[in-house]
Amino acid sequence: MTSEKVWIPGSLNYIVTNNGIRPFSEKEASLQNSDRSVYEVIRVIDGVALFLEDHFYRLVSSLQIGGLHLDMGLSEFRQNIADLVSLNQIENGNVKFVISEGTTANQWSFSFISHSYPDSTDYLSGVPVGFLFAERVNPTAKIIQNTVRERANQMIADNGLYEVLLVDRNERITEGSRSNVFFVKGNQFYTAPDSVVLSGVTRKKVMECLADLEFSIVEEAVFTSEISTFDAVFLTGTSPKVLPVRSIGKQVFNTQLLVVNELMDQYNHIIDNYIKAH
Repeated sequence: MTSEKVWIPGSLNYIVTNNGIRPFSEKEASLQNSDRSVYEVIRVIDGVALFLEDHFYRLVSSLQIGGLHLDMGLSEFRQNIADLVSLNQIENGNVKFVISEGTTANQWSFSFISHSYPDSTDYLSGVPVGFLFAERVNPTAKIIQNTVRERANQMIADNGLYEVLLVDRNERITEGSRSNVFFVKGNQFYTAPDSVVLSGVTRKKVMECLADLEFSIVEEAVFTSEISTFDAVFLTGTSPKVLPVRSIGKQVFNTQLLVVNELMDQYNHIIDNYIKAH
C-alpha cells in the first residue's frame, strides 16, 4: 500500500451554498452523493484554483449532458472558491463543487473535501493498481455514479491499491475510477479516446505537454492482454498530477522512464506558470 498524506475536513469546515454560508453537515454529504448530481473537483495550490477555466467549461458540458442548469458564470464561480478559501483559511486542498436536482430548485455547494496526495516516494517508485470490470453510464460527463464508486473503493481497500482501472465488456482499459491512464511504448503515449472516458483537466494539460515535447499520442484503448508490451504506465488526475504506476496486478513497469520524467517536469512547469499568472 502506497504511503499517502491524507487530509480530512475538520468540524469547522465551512461551505458556500446557494442558501448561504454554513458549516459542513451530514445533510450536505448526502447531497454531494446523490445519483442526480453533477460535480467538479478543483485543486487549490497557494490559494489559486488550478486550471479553473478548464474545470468550469467541463462542468458546463457535464451539466448539459446531465440535464441540469446552473445560473452562475465563471467570475462568480471563481469568487465562490476564493470565499471558501478565505473562510476556511486553507490555501492547499481539493474543492468540490456539486449541483443536485431538488424538488423545487437545484441545490449547489462548494466545500473542501478529503484529499490524498502522493508523496515523493510514490513519484519515484510508482503505485500499485488493479483492474475493475465496470463501465460508466455517461463516461464523458462528471456525473456521480455511486455503484461504480463503491465497488472501486472496496477493491482498493481490500487489495491495498492506489487505484483501479476500469475495463469494459471488450476488455479494453478505459480510465481509472478517479483518474485517467496513459501507457508508454518507446516515445509513444497511448490513452483511450475522449468518447469512452471522462476527459480530465489534468489529462488535457498532459496531452498539451506531450505535444509541446513533440511526443506521439495514440488515442486508442489498450486491451488487458496487451499490458506486458508496454514500458511504463502512469495516472493523471487532480490529486496525483502525473503519477507512475509500479504494477498492474503481477505485471511490473518501469517507473523511471526518461520520457515520463520529462513529461512530469513539463507538467509541473505549467502548474508553476499558472499559479504565477493568477
